[in-house]
This record gives sequence, structure tokens and C-alpha cells, in this order.
Amino acid sequence: MNRVKELRKSAGMQQKELALLIGVSNATVSDWELNKKNPSGERLIKLTKIFGVDAGTILGYDPLFVPIQRNKVPIIGEIACGTPTEAIQNNEGYADAPEGIRADFALRCKGDSMDPTFKSGDLVLIRIQPDVENGQIAAVNVNGETTLKHVYHQQDGLLLIADNPSFSPIYAPANSDNEITIHGLAIGYTRLF
Repeated sequence: MNRVKELRKSAGMQQKELALLIGVSNATVSDWELNKKNPSGERLIKLTKIFGVDAGTILGYDPLFVPIQRNKVPIIGEIACGTPTEAIQNNEGYADAPEGIRADFALRCKGDSMDPTFKSGDLVLIRIQPDVENGQIAAVNVNGETTLKHVYHQQDGLLLIADNPSFSPIYAPANSDNEITIHGLAIGYTRLF
């Protein structure tokens, strides 16, 4: 059970104000608050910034509210490991994070651009952060399409590089036509097979 309503009321906000800040309809915020669905992806990241809490707290996975093991993180959807695609967002359970690793959520890899580091079907653990160092692997959104790649900062944008040499680099120039968001750093994975 997510805590959007509780956090919104604690912040003294109306549903309409929160919807405007996130860029969603009032009905979407209402669905979150009635636990018809959970916020995920970019919207979840925005909520963490607005309320100053981690994704687990928003989704109700905070140990003070839901008794779960500290090394469990929510699986909130899929991420393209190939050509960037619109992220598929849903909550499909939990992934195990190794002790001592702080991850905010997990995404299921789809595709083979990051092979051999990440294989299709792996659960990649993501720590929410707005930037990464050159060469680190991150979940990156370019114009509404999300991918998992090595990030290299260029003077005028980002260069996204796959591990699999059969995939061409993706250049994302930073200009008014492009919306580029780094969702977070890949800090580990779980291989299910």
C-alpha cells in the first residue's frame, strides 16, 4: 500500500497541486491514493524529490509501515537493453539486494545490448540519483524512452554506449527539443537463470 496520500497531506498539498508538480492528471493522483495503482518510473523519482523520501517509503515498503526484509527492493517494470523504448511500468514483486547495497528499485532487463554485463531477464538494481560519472551504467530517459547504457557526458549532451559491440552508440544532445533524465545508477543485478 503506497503512502502518497499521507505524504501529500503532511506536505500540506492538495491533489491538484501534486498533480501539477508531477505532470499528471488529478485522476492519476487519486488512483495512487486509492491504491488502484502505484507511481513508477519518472513519476516515482519526482515524488522522491518532492517529499524528500526514498522510493520504498513512497511505495509503502518502508519497514516502519510494512514488515519486509531490508534487502528487498520493489520491481517496478522493464527497461530496454537495446533500442530505447517506453518503459513498461508495473509492480511485479520484490528483488533481493545483497546486504550492504542500497537500491531504491529494480527493473527487468529486456534485450541484449548490455550483454554480457546484463542479460535479458536479469533484474538490475537501481539507486535513484540525478547524475552518474562517465562510464557508469545508468537508467536514462531520452524523450520518454528509457534505456540502460554506459553514460558519457559530452559538452552538449550525453553519449550512451552499450556493452554489446553490435549496438551503435546513442547520442542525446542537450537542447530544447530533447528531454534527458538520468533516473539512477545501476548498482547490481539478480540473475534468475
